[in-house]
Amino acid sequence: MILGTPMRRSAFVLALALLLGGAPAVHAAEVDREALSLELVDETPQPFRLSSARPNPFSSSTRLQLSLDTPTALRVAVFDALGREVMKLHEGTLQPGTYNLRLDGSTLPPGLYLVRATDGRGTTVTRSVALSR
Repeated sequence: MILGTPMRRSAFVLALALLLGGAPAVHAAEVDREALSLELVDETPQPFRLSSARPNPFSSSTRLQLSLDTPTALRVAVFDALGREVMKLHEGTLQPGTYNLRLDGSTLPPGLYLVRATDGRGTTVTRSVALSR
């Protein structure tokens, strides 16, 4: 089990207790450590982050936030539930920083859509959004 510092172990135990509906007064000694396992799957730094859409579901437009740590070639597009691209939000290189992306749904029919951001190396992040009228 990889939990690192005592502070991380305490935070993990508290988070686990809150998820399981435990009382705030949970002590680390009360948790069966053999029943828990935490494994680091991938420590590769992500070249960009794409937030969830807000609001979601939306009726006319919604926003997502895109954050980059390094200059990144990026393509952000919207796909319908059948996998067809219905809109391109951005294509090109962006400098480090945080960007707000606005998805205008006024020309789209109600339904479920996927916002997919892909960088030049093939890293892809997908967020779902629901358009309702």
